[in-house]
Amino acid sequence: LAGFLYRNRLLTFPHCAALKQTSRPGESEGDFRVRLAQAVREKRDRDVESLRKQYAPKAATLQARIARARERAEIEKSQYDQQKLQTAISMGATILGAFFGRKIASAGNVGRATTAMRGMGRAARDRQDIGRALENVEDLRRDLAAMEAELQAEIEKIQQDADPSRLQLEAVQVRPRKSDITVGRVALAWTPWRVGPDGTAEPAF
Repeated sequence: LAGFLYRNRLLTFPHCAALKQTSRPGESEGDFRVRLAQAVREKRDRDVESLRKQYAPKAATLQARIARARERAEIEKSQYDQQKLQTAISMGATILGAFFGRKIASAGNVGRATTAMRGMGRAARDRQDIGRALENVEDLRRDLAAMEAELQAEIEKIQQDADPSRLQLEAVQVRPRKSDITVGRVALAWTPWRVGPDGTAEPAF
């Protein structure tokens, strides 16, 4: 009897390899799937949180670079505005000196004209610097948007993979150990049965 029990009395449990969980004794498959669904949601939340923490330093770095680039663009714009104002004043002084001065080609007028021309050149360079600074801001913003899109795509993949209906269950059989089998009593019981005319057997007790 002990040998028969060892060979034939196996316990079969549903097992989920993806989550490394096995049904408990007496637990129905429906209850086991409910427990798996809860485990899937908890794992999904942990994975998403871990992913956000992984991307957080990159996002912070890009945001800091964007802030510095915008600050630089503001500085360049301020310098450009000041240079435009100084150039305008210098040009005005040159024109007034040329019209009301004693000598049109005086050293003072020539010097002011030269200063004005230099100012215009610096203003043009400052304007180019503004353009480059603004382009840098836009490049960094695009990098940040691309990183956020990549993060969102990975989150959506985690959420799709966390669908409980996609979990596959396999049967795991547990055989009893011989040392755990104890035969307390062996009895032979006889019960009477009758067979009807149609060959159907029925208990006679």
